[in-house]
Amino acid sequence: MTLSPARLSRRGFLAGTAAAGTLGLLSACGYKDDQPAAGDGATWSFTDDRGRKLDGKRPERIVAQVTAAAALWDFGVKSVGIFGPSKLPDGKTDPQAGGVDLKSVTSLGNVWNEFNFDKFVSLNPQLLVSVIYLKQQMWYVPDTLADKVDKAAPSVGIGLQDISMPQGIAKFEALAKALGANVATPEIQQAKEKYEAADAKFADAVKKTAGLKVVLLSAQKDTVYVANPAKFATSKHYQDKGMQFVLPEKPDESQGGYYEQVSWENVGKYSADVIMYDSRGGSLSLGPDGLGGVPTWQQLPAVKAGKLIPWNNETPFSYQRFAPEQTRIADALAKLA
Repeated sequence: MTLSPARLSRRGFLAGTAAAGTLGLLSACGYKDDQPAAGDGATWSFTDDRGRKLDGKRPERIVAQVTAAAALWDFGVKSVGIFGPSKLPDGKTDPQAGGVDLKSVTSLGNVWNEFNFDKFVSLNPQLLVSVIYLKQQMWYVPDTLADKVDKAAPSVGIGLQDISMPQGIAKFEALAKALGANVATPEIQQAKEKYEAADAKFADAVKKTAGLKVVLLSAQKDTVYVANPAKFATSKHYQDKGMQFVLPEKPDESQGGYYEQVSWENVGKYSADVIMYDSRGGSLSLGPDGLGGVPTWQQLPAVKAGKLIPWNNETPFSYQRFAPEQTRIADALAKLA
């Protein structure tokens, strides 16, 4: 079975490195430190996580899946087009879009399986960038258009399987630098320092709440998905920092092991001290005002105690986006200490 929008995009994804380690990550991503300066005639070389090597004239007209576009934007690489969730139903910018200026880019689609191929071609794309969660599936590129899109422009796939946020940030930093961006600007350095401070604050909050068990939930009207923290970049980082998670016993390996599906009647199977719930627009709210009529939900210890923390498992991979997300969760944990 393939991953569908309702089954995966809405529920499971649905998620400072030492100098030597960072260089190793950049090298693994295909980054080469001898890239020429940007401008006419500039060339590049980059090997993506599918093993595809791209070289020749450096692309300037980039179309990117919104999470990738947001990460690259913060590293100084702006797209001409995006696809994937960028606007919420109320018209506000979706957190997945980060700092992308939505007025200056062309959207090819805002929901799953919505990808306007004619618009894509009209943008004269020189490169398509998307993230990869399973095998070599380019996220938010419809299966029915995958071959056509692949033939229309070269592409880069950034694999997010089983990596933490710092590793993901390093991947996008490597790609941005290969695309000619200056990733050592004062703004980026300041953002990195804020991330490091947020990271330390988070680690301290986790230490002070040691012993608390956390479960990750993503909900739809008729079912609940218990997420595997090691599979999502945000929660994997939280786990690396010492947060103790309740793990799903039988994650669905046919879907990459990202989650286990349970019924609302059996949601108590994974009772925990704290519930971190999927806060993205496509998921059912599990906040204090959500699911008031579901008895099994109301009986959970964390719900009774009000220990509910929103969790965005598609936070863009940049210092600018992850620092405030980490700070928010650290502040929520501090209140539980």
